Amino acid sequence: MWHNVLPKPQTIVERPGQFQIRGRLRVFVQGPAADDTSWLARVNAAVRRLVGWPGDLLHPSADRPAADMWIESRDDAEPGYDLSVSQERIVLRYGDHAALAHGLATLSQALLLLSGSGRSADLPAVEISDAPHCEWRGFMLDVARHVFGPDSLQRLLDLLWLLRLNRFHLHLTDDQGWRLPVEGYPRLTSIAAYRELGTSDNQRYGGSYQHAELRELDRAATDLGITIVPEIDLPGHASALLAAYPDLSCSGAPMSVETRWGIFPAVLCASRSRSREFFEAVYATVVQVFSGPYLHIGGDEVLPEPWRECSDCAQLANPYQTIVRSMADSVVACGRRPIAWDEAAGLDLPRETIIMNWREPAGAVAALEKGYQIVLSPERKAAYLDHKHLDSALEPGRLAVCTVTDAASFAPEDYVATHADRSGVDGGSILGGQANLWTEEVLFHRHVEYMAIARLVATAQGLWSGVPAARYDRFFAAFDDLRHKLLLRGFAVYPGAVA
Repeated sequence: MWHNVLPKPQTIVERPGQFQIRGRLRVFVQGPAADDTSWLARVNAAVRRLVGWPGDLLHPSADRPAADMWIESRDDAEPGYDLSVSQERIVLRYGDHAALAHGLATLSQALLLLSGSGRSADLPAVEISDAPHCEWRGFMLDVARHVFGPDSLQRLLDLLWLLRLNRFHLHLTDDQGWRLPVEGYPRLTSIAAYRELGTSDNQRYGGSYQHAELRELDRAATDLGITIVPEIDLPGHASALLAAYPDLSCSGAPMSVETRWGIFPAVLCASRSRSREFFEAVYATVVQVFSGPYLHIGGDEVLPEPWRECSDCAQLANPYQTIVRSMADSVVACGRRPIAWDEAAGLDLPRETIIMNWREPAGAVAALEKGYQIVLSPERKAAYLDHKHLDSALEPGRLAVCTVTDAASFAPEDYVATHADRSGVDGGSILGGQANLWTEEVLFHRHVEYMAIARLVATAQGLWSGVPAARYDRFFAAFDDLRHKLLLRGFAVYPGAVA
């Protein structure tokens, strides 16, 4: 059974015997995790939702000898954990809080795989020693094209935790909608957050998140060992923003929130001081809402024509360099690390900047050669979850095909080595990878699950181990087992062929 847990733990040694769980575990917590045990409530809630466990699984115990489970800190603070199950008790030893969350996720997935009545479980005895290979193991959800509420985002957090993924990237702004309120810019929520649909039942679509909702999501993510990565996509993809504040554009001409998909000549003016004032206000809001160390500034698919036609921007040697550098510097001044899509890899940006490579792998190597750390999220046959599962007219999806087997063939370092000459490139600068779900044609939460979950399982295995899941000979059998259990729990997992 333990060999069907995905991602597969690095070392699994099965032992004779089993530990019987009857209703709940009395847990003795030692080390830094004992200082604030609010994370217990988050884990219990996730186990109830994912596994269907009745009531709370974990209950604090002040009596160590009488506890069913000991949670202990290790001497090191490394991102690994050791899980021991014997007939007497369960022992989880953790390096840092993320490692604690990963160990509990492995235990919880074992309960899911054993689930039947949901009221008891006989856990086979085992010794597990485990740690992630990739520092960055992410999933991006586009909430700008279609909005997914707090309950939806929490349900996705549970799944990321179960798969030991540790980055939840929220694409909060784009041409078709702006989802983050910013003080001093009320038209972001009254105008930029909505687009015209023109249908008979609803003329407007959209909305924005409340700061309190996002803060609560951020706290939940932290408890589950996950960092939220907010993205404010500028200076392009700015139709919604400029519909609300046309004076931030070069021309000042009226504009509408886009109802079409594509790339549009709607860009933030690169030369005006009010552009800087705007994104500084936005970044100040982001750092008040989200606690993580990253802020994604976008930088992708910028059409330069408005800058060429602007008398002020035309005086700049490189308007794109000027404004993206200014954005990145502002993020650094806020105490965060800027992230940009790989179109910005050729720019002179602060060394703290992380480049997220989504296009050709040669671009990843170019970014590495310039000294940037990178995250891999390849568009083709690897990590784009808006693509079809199969090349079939019966399948939803757009632009291309990415099968489960394609996703299972992806691991960041392997991908770069396979597709481009990386001689002399420091492999330690490859932080990891992530899968992206763009939602132009994904309207509802269950559609998100259908498009994402199966391929996320495959991606998670490659990111955790550093080796593509397809090279793990038990992967597809374990994948079918986990997929079946999630389907039984009501998740809208893609049930079809994997290749």
